[in-house]
Amino acid sequence: CRVYNYEPLTQLKNVRANCYGKYIALRGTVVRVSNIKPLCTNLAFVCAACGDVQGVPLPDGKYTLPTKCLVPECRGRSFTADRSSPLTTTVDWQSVKVQELMSDEQREAGRIPRTIECELVQDLVDSCVPGDMVTVTGIVKVASTEEGE
Repeated sequence: CRVYNYEPLTQLKNVRANCYGKYIALRGTVVRVSNIKPLCTNLAFVCAACGDVQGVPLPDGKYTLPTKCLVPECRGRSFTADRSSPLTTTVDWQSVKVQELMSDEQREAGRIPRTIECELVQDLVDSCVPGDMVTVTGIVKVASTEEGE
């Protein structure tokens, strides 16, 4: 489902830790779009002991191994990923950077406008280009940044 005209609009400067996990809407200008990439949402694993195949959901594309084989007689703990299995599913994924809109009275001298990274999936991919003014609605999450990125 899609939500249109969600109120109230949240200003980018007000997106803080208290917004984590909450559904918000914000408006801004797209300043950068990434290439479209596949995001694995479900990955099949083959048990090394008995050959049984099980699908494992990958929330946010985070690679997760099964803990044990689901066959009661086996209970093996060694698995290999099978990317060509029908149980393996991927969706289109794209990252866009949205910059806050500022009117002349809001503009603070010398301050760089705030930006936020948004993830687009499935049919929203390739729906905007840099320069587009967009209203984004979604759930705020924190992407863990690795040292040196």
